[in-house]
Amino acid sequence: MPRTRVLSALAAATIVAANAVWVWLDEAAGAPEFLFGSVVFLTLAAVLRLAVRAGRRAAVEHARAARLASTPEADVARAAVAVERARLAGDIQAVVRSAATTMGAAADDAVRRWDDDPTPALNAVQEHGQRAGLELRRLLGLLREADEDVEVRPRPEAAVPRISRRDVLLAAAVTALAVAENFAYRGEFPAGATMGAVSVLLTICAAATVVLRRVAPELGATLCGLVFAVGIWTQPLPAGFWLIAGPAALAWAAAARGVRSVPALGVLGAGVGAEMWIRDPDNVFLALLTLALAAVGGAAVRAGERWQLRAQERADRRAAELDAAAGAAVRAERLAVARELHDLVSHAVGVMVMQAGAALATREGDPARARRALDVVRRTAGETLAELDRLVEVLDHGVLGAAMTPPDGHDLDALLERLRGAGLAVRSDVDGELSGEGAAVVYRVVQESLTNVLRHAPGAAAVVRVRADATGVEVEVVDDGPGPGSAPRRGYGLVGLDERVRRVGGEFAAGPGPGGGFRVHVRIPALAARPA
Repeated sequence: MPRTRVLSALAAATIVAANAVWVWLDEAAGAPEFLFGSVVFLTLAAVLRLAVRAGRRAAVEHARAARLASTPEADVARAAVAVERARLAGDIQAVVRSAATTMGAAADDAVRRWDDDPTPALNAVQEHGQRAGLELRRLLGLLREADEDVEVRPRPEAAVPRISRRDVLLAAAVTALAVAENFAYRGEFPAGATMGAVSVLLTICAAATVVLRRVAPELGATLCGLVFAVGIWTQPLPAGFWLIAGPAALAWAAAARGVRSVPALGVLGAGVGAEMWIRDPDNVFLALLTLALAAVGGAAVRAGERWQLRAQERADRRAAELDAAAGAAVRAERLAVARELHDLVSHAVGVMVMQAGAALATREGDPARARRALDVVRRTAGETLAELDRLVEVLDHGVLGAAMTPPDGHDLDALLERLRGAGLAVRSDVDGELSGEGAAVVYRVVQESLTNVLRHAPGAAAVVRVRADATGVEVEVVDDGPGPGSAPRRGYGLVGLDERVRRVGGEFAAGPGPGGGFRVHVRIPALAARPA
């Protein structure tokens, strides 16, 4: 048996034993007084227990609200991002790294079979690349879904209280008990008190008012008090256990409504007290004590519940704020990873697929060129795996706001050479030093723009212009391909570039070039272009 039940049983036994001693010492008291007194004092103990329980619950919610209020949003966001980074690292290893490893292995197999027949291996590079592109788009789509607005569900409206079947059954039971006690206690009234049909009718009316204990307890208490007042001039109402289940229940429910219930409680107490003072003075004290205990208990429990509700609302409000902060941090992390994955993997997969195709197309007519294309595939696969290792390392060990080691101006030269080796005719004009976050953004802009030329405008030439000075950095990438068509659609790459540029306060534009082809133009302010 739980400890609380054992303590409750011991307390109840102690109360009954103390009441028995009191009845034994009072020669005028008997079994009815013992029974009624036991019920009254046990009810008092129950009221105290309910009040203490309500206070404890309120204290728990208050402590929860205080704990949440003292929790920094940054700590919650950092913990949420750590969990999300662990999950993202697993997804990257399972999807992206697997694809890059498989394509690199297929390229190595093509080298081994070069003198025999590397066609199946080169075809495997292309097939794996196409599947990797589909998986990448799926993963990017999942990552970017978190950036959509989260639906805020309105709090459900409080239900309007109605008289329930339980209320009707309670009222019927109290009425039956009151009528039974009306007949049982007729010999207890002073001589001359008439107990007839009117007394029974008044008892029924007073007991039936308990049906209003949930929907309108103030009205029920007022009507009950008025019925008792009518008994002063007609026939008396009996005392007994029904006072606890009827008028006392109304006093409890009405007191729980707050200060507005005071007039109704006054009418109830005055009616019951006056009627019993005149008709049954021996029981007036216990009757009023029962009503008072019920009212105090109802008010105490309700006060504890209101304190608990206010603390719970504060705690829930703060919890929602912390959840929002964590959600925003996780969404930002997902977008950052989505940008890195697209810029890294999309470029690499596109280069490897195109170079595998070039190796297939030129193997018979220009074996040296085909071998160079295959070398580009192998080298790109290795570089991609190394970049993925760095990204996963950041996800495993980074802190909130950390990023991968950004590429700089020297990396831009290597990028252009790698794309020229992939067959892209690109001319560059770079003026000024690139460093800091601005250099990383410039690198990604050029990388994505030229990868799109390689993928969507094969055979086209491109020009890259970069100007860096004290006011900032300006980047322009223009190609002479067929252009975007009549209804250009932004993919994840251009969307990610736009986000990168705007995050550092820059301006981004992409669309048809003035002389045909496609043009990407970026302006980054000086603050972002400074060294980090």
